Amino acid sequence: MQQSAYPQTWHNQHIYRALDCPELAADMSQARASLAGLAVFITGLALAPGNPDALTDGLREVRLRARRIREIGWNVAVLAACRGSQDARDPLARQWASRARALNADLFKTLAPIEDLMLGLPAPEFERLMADPLLGEEAYRLRHERRLQDQRLPVAAEQLVIGLGTDGLHAWGNLYNDLAGKIRLTIEGRDMGLAEASNLLSSPDRALRRAAFDAISAGWEGEQETVAAILNALNGWRLELSRQRGRVRTLDALDLSCHQSHIERATLEALMAETYRARGLGQRALGLMAGRLGIEAMGPEDLFAPPPAASSRAIPFEEAVDLIAEAFARFDPEMGDFARMMAERGWIDAAPTPNRRTGAYCTKFASPVEPRVFITYGGTQDNVITLAHELGHAWHNWLIRDLPMSQRSYPMTLAETASIFAETLVRSALFEQAQSPEERLAMAWAEADGAATFLVNIPARFDFERALVAERASGYVSPARLKALTDEAWGRWYEQSLDRYHPMFWAAKGHFSIAGFGFYNYPYLFGYLFSLGVYRQLMSRKGAGEANVAQAYRALLRDTGRMSAEDLVARHLGQDIREAAFWRQSLEVVEGAVTRLAELVGEPESGVN
Repeated sequence: MQQSAYPQTWHNQHIYRALDCPELAADMSQARASLAGLAVFITGLALAPGNPDALTDGLREVRLRARRIREIGWNVAVLAACRGSQDARDPLARQWASRARALNADLFKTLAPIEDLMLGLPAPEFERLMADPLLGEEAYRLRHERRLQDQRLPVAAEQLVIGLGTDGLHAWGNLYNDLAGKIRLTIEGRDMGLAEASNLLSSPDRALRRAAFDAISAGWEGEQETVAAILNALNGWRLELSRQRGRVRTLDALDLSCHQSHIERATLEALMAETYRARGLGQRALGLMAGRLGIEAMGPEDLFAPPPAASSRAIPFEEAVDLIAEAFARFDPEMGDFARMMAERGWIDAAPTPNRRTGAYCTKFASPVEPRVFITYGGTQDNVITLAHELGHAWHNWLIRDLPMSQRSYPMTLAETASIFAETLVRSALFEQAQSPEERLAMAWAEADGAATFLVNIPARFDFERALVAERASGYVSPARLKALTDEAWGRWYEQSLDRYHPMFWAAKGHFSIAGFGFYNYPYLFGYLFSLGVYRQLMSRKGAGEANVAQAYRALLRDTGRMSAEDLVARHLGQDIREAAFWRQSLEVVEGAVTRLAELVGEPESGVN
């Protein structure tokens, strides 16, 4: 691949010059000293609401002191995570990540009495405090958390949970990331890590895809006992904590996940029910792709396969950025400029490195508020779409950079809206600009592949995790049982559309081992269908000549950290996502995408419909 004019490694030196620079150590020392002072201040603070003015002044001081501590901890954590993504074996990255987690945990422990007060205040006194401009910045978050006040443990117990989680719960997720960074594979005589091997799953050569798939599966098979221990520990911790919290009212794992996702249980149930009814769309897409590939049915190694007529030319990184920027600019010129700015400023890390972690993500520094994107770019079309996805997240973060920190934190359900909206912009633009049947097929293929991923694979992950949580409540879940649960979930959703399933998916997919989140799956489905609904409505308004459509989209994204998903949709789209009708509208868009592929390749004589 030709040399790119854009840097492909992060430029973070203006945050801290390096993990071993004296400025970073000095800031962490300052944060620790400030935290000690904050603890003393809170101990001497009169928390009883009997003196309203004194309480307000004290809480304002607490918030101001805590803000800088949190910014330092956040920045160090992000910098360490960035370096650890480039090299999972970097000892300084691990060391500073641990110190940042400890600082953040100690800050939350110190603030636990304040949190307990704010969540337990009578409504009139709480609302009086929220009328203060500074304290009111957290009004939505606190109102949301007050709904689970009956799940709170005593302050000392909450502090214990936070403290133990640093080297308990989160250590398991860190162990998984370490495993992903250290696994080495040999594929066709080449030694490589998981990240590089994963890119081979997009190869036009089926034999190479199968070799990569088998090597990746074997690599995780060798670590199956460790990954099983990780999944059992994470889910065991969550179940026990839920039991301890449920003295007044028992909430199951999905109730808690919906709260974390800022959606109602009725919304999740409507989403999953409509998706199950529409699973045939995803299966049909797989059948169409299999027919075009000249195989009877897709295998798990074929799920990222390009169409056979697709160009094997590697797309240079610079070209990918330009393609994405131009597609973004057709909807919002500033969004296009932003994509180029991300690349020009070195805010995207794309170059392969030894011991590199798998996957792609977007993160952000707290001060200055700047997004960062991580991807292992190999020049495939799938890489281009993934880059667009992460730049969609980055645009979301950029739009809210001026908001208070608590309002810059949004749930996963709404986070995926911006990323998949960005994907849709790029796919639609490239399809319209296609000059040849091969180019049109490539775009239609990508859209149909998305239908298969979101309507079949993501729900299968959700079903697997529901089953895992249920079985973990009765005891340890073995690797053999995890494989069986995976096959059962894939069978319910894929049915006969694959020639076999992927029994090691529970280990290979890192989402199941994320410590901070359970059910890191359905939010992607939510974001996919929700973003398609948003896209359909906004593009319809734009086509009708309505002005300020891009601004309407920006306004929606800016509200994602300060209202529930239901309220967001009601305000900006005038619809109710608890009703099946909302999701059916989005599924009509998916059906159109699958039909477009069928028109280009023709329905196979046999296969899944």
